[in-house]
Amino acid sequence: MTNMPVYMHFLYSFFATIGFSVFLDAPKSTLIPCGFTGGLGWSVYYYLYTFTYNDPFSNFIAAFLVSLVSEILARKLKQPAIVFVIPGIIPLVPGLGMYKTMLYLVQSNFALAISKGSSVLFVGGSITLGVLVVTSLVKTVNISELKRAAK
Repeated sequence: MTNMPVYMHFLYSFFATIGFSVFLDAPKSTLIPCGFTGGLGWSVYYYLYTFTYNDPFSNFIAAFLVSLVSEILARKLKQPAIVFVIPGIIPLVPGLGMYKTMLYLVQSNFALAISKGSSVLFVGGSITLGVLVVTSLVKTVNISELKRAAK
């Protein structure tokens, strides 16, 4: 990791997330909120990783927060939550780890490929679980509110 201050990490991931949002055809009114979710997620990941050095844990908490903020923004801006979640988790995706795994496989360095590949799988799983937990909780709360309103 670099020695940049956290606010610089936020700014760079903010603009990168906006770029991916444009690429993914997000509505123009959601570009700034999408950038905010990506910047916030990466900043939380970076902050946690510098203290714990635990990649899956840091990614889980960051993805959890991205998903939570996305659900809140979806309600406020009357958009589907996926508009904010997908661009928001882009900075968390372990692209370099996937590249190195494939590079080690091509170079026939299978021990390093397995090591890096398992690390990438754990990170991907933790990102998935972070989003899944919030989505499931929101869906459960919505169902219980609908049942309560029907009575």
